[in-house]
Amino acid sequence: MGDYLAGAGVQELADRYGIHRATVFAHLRRRNVPGRRPGLSLNEKAEAVRLARAGISMRAIGRRMGVDRKAVRAALVEVGLLI
Repeated sequence: MGDYLAGAGVQELADRYGIHRATVFAHLRRRNVPGRRPGLSLNEKAEAVRLARAGISMRAIGRRMGVDRKAVRAALVEVGLLI
């Protein structure tokens, strides 16, 4: 729980402890830890755009930022980088 509250992503925790993402979510839910809102903040969107323009893949950007590729894609579409 402390790792998550310190900013670690669910996938990162699953990999670190050798468990499934759903198990991480179950532990967090049992402890009433509030979930994070999906997507990227304004600063994260700006960073995603910068990385995408540098040629980094959406999947790699997502891994770096702790979100899935779809969240990165949504941010890039929102700023008009993708159609």
